[in-house]
Amino acid sequence: MNRSLGLLLLLAALATGGCQSYPTDRIAHHEAAFSTWPPDVQADVRAGRIRLGFTEEQVLVALGEPTAKTQASAPGMLSEVWIYNRRAPRLSIGLGGGGFDGRTAVGGAVSASGIKLGQDEEGRVLFHNGLVADFSILVR
Repeated sequence: MNRSLGLLLLLAALATGGCQSYPTDRIAHHEAAFSTWPPDVQADVRAGRIRLGFTEEQVLVALGEPTAKTQASAPGMLSEVWIYNRRAPRLSIGLGGGGFDGRTAVGGAVSASGIKLGQDEEGRVLFHNGLVADFSILVR
């Protein structure tokens, strides 16, 4: 039974390891584009910072996937807002055991996911025609 519990804890640790995404992970997935960006842009993206004029891909690599996106258009202008909400990992572990007629059985399950903590908005990025026109990012 101790070995089963150890295995469940190991699975739980592995499952929660992928809940967050970091700029270094996202850079690795966008290496071809990242290597073409100017050094000052690369430094900001590595630090998880954005600035006016960044492309959607630069914001995606710096901040990760937004929680929500909204779009609006006017003649000659496409606007999009990316909204980032605070997320936290949720981990559930279930263990069970029982016996009957001199036999024992042990079972378990692990589940991990990200959940929104209320409607706490961490940031908002406004794009006009694919470039950052305005943003507000809450730093904690």
